[in-house]
Amino acid sequence: MSTTKPSAYPDPATPPNAGDEGPAGAPGIGEDTCRVCRGTGRVEGQPCVVCGGTGKILQGIGGG
Repeated sequence: MSTTKPSAYPDPATPPNAGDEGPAGAPGIGEDTCRVCRGTGRVEGQPCVVCGGTGKILQGIGGG
């Protein structure tokens, strides 16, 4: 029986990007287009620092 606590991020090899509001797969989190690079993954020829060059961020989608 394992007593280790699971990580908040499912795969430690893929840390969250600066623009992510939570871990992938978490309740209330959904994928959206990065507002800085508008989904291209690049800003002025360089990888976007907000989305890590993916063009996507994880954003809270909760209502309230």
